[in-house]
Amino acid sequence: MEGSKELNNIFEAIEKWFKKHDGNVQFIGSFLAFKGKDFDVVDDRLLAYGIKSSLRESLASLDEEVEKEKEEFVSW
Repeated sequence: MEGSKELNNIFEAIEKWFKKHDGNVQFIGSFLAFKGKDFDVVDDRLLAYGIKSSLRESLASLDEEVEKEKEEFVSW
């Protein structure tokens, strides 16, 4: 995986997970950096690896869980 220096540790962890499970894995990640009181996005990276149907199912499940959350901020 290739990416910014700041995310290298994350990419290395994903690569280890990938190798541990012989490539039979899925990954979805979104990294955003905000600035100011309006939370303007100043840096972002969206990553995904896996079979499209499985990724779509995971995203739908994540959306359902976010909708159930009563608080404005989500942390699982």
